[in-house]
Amino acid sequence: MKKKVLIIRFNSIGDLVLTTPVIDALYDNDFEIHYLVKEVFSSILIPNPKVKKVWTLDDNLSAVVKDLKKQNFNFVIDLHNNFRSKKVASALKVKKYTFYKPRIKYWLMTKLGIKSKSEGHIVDRFLKVISPIIKTIEKPKVSFHFSNELNSSDLKKLPEAFVAVVVGTAFKTKTIPVEKLINVIDQIDSKFVLIGGPDDVELGKTIENQVTKPLTNLVGQLSINDSARVIEKSDLVLTGDTGMMHISAAMDKKIVAVFGSTHPVLGYSPYSNDDQNRSAIIQNESLNCRPCTKQGRHSCPKGHFKCMRELSIDKIVQVVQEKLEI
Repeated sequence: MKKKVLIIRFNSIGDLVLTTPVIDALYDNDFEIHYLVKEVFSSILIPNPKVKKVWTLDDNLSAVVKDLKKQNFNFVIDLHNNFRSKKVASALKVKKYTFYKPRIKYWLMTKLGIKSKSEGHIVDRFLKVISPIIKTIEKPKVSFHFSNELNSSDLKKLPEAFVAVVVGTAFKTKTIPVEKLINVIDQIDSKFVLIGGPDDVELGKTIENQVTKPLTNLVGQLSINDSARVIEKSDLVLTGDTGMMHISAAMDKKIVAVFGSTHPVLGYSPYSNDDQNRSAIIQNESLNCRPCTKQGRHSCPKGHFKCMRELSIDKIVQVVQEKLEI
């Protein structure tokens, strides 16, 4: 009889995609996998055939725990390590394995600017959590599973060859300034498709109205699934540090990732599924105030936003063109 395991990771798009090697390793070692996630992100996990059941978290934590207790799990894998995940794991009264967060180290790095060696990529750190209970781990591969939902008719508007541009992120300090995106698009001889969520609609409109050539603006019109379809069909993805960057990496796409207030040293760079160097990271290496945050901020704490504002448009154009030519 298979042992049952509950993985806990509540959010967000990128983090959930980066847990897929954990799912694969547990599945390959004959575990029945259940997953607890916030309802809004459940569509990332539901299509994964290796997950037996996706449990969703709402405001009623006690009701969820009550249902989970009936499952008689053998283990809990807490990949979130916060108050609520610890509460769930403790309530189930089974052996638990918890993801280590170097909170003091990150605080010193982001608040005091004390530089430190990277803890490694988050994928490898997630896998380390389950190492005591699995026999083998094959070469980790991040994956994204499409749902069976009907594709938006907007996907029929896609040009034959194009660069996908992820115009926004959850935080302003991780978002590529709109004037830079406009300049980059105008200087590159390629077709462009803009994607993003409902909060990015104004950004999309501004870019569409100010570029000097036609493009396809699908910002705010697509689900996560359909946005991923756009990425799948693209020749290259230009993006900030966001969930769509990790979905792009899972599809082995060429990526030009622009980092602002966050930094790859925190472990969230595009993960390579093989030895091919498909992604390029552009960042302001001269600032000692980076990273000032692990997740992103709504404004620059110093007020200058140099991490994005001082990035060279010519450099972004050059890297995009080089990647397109490979």
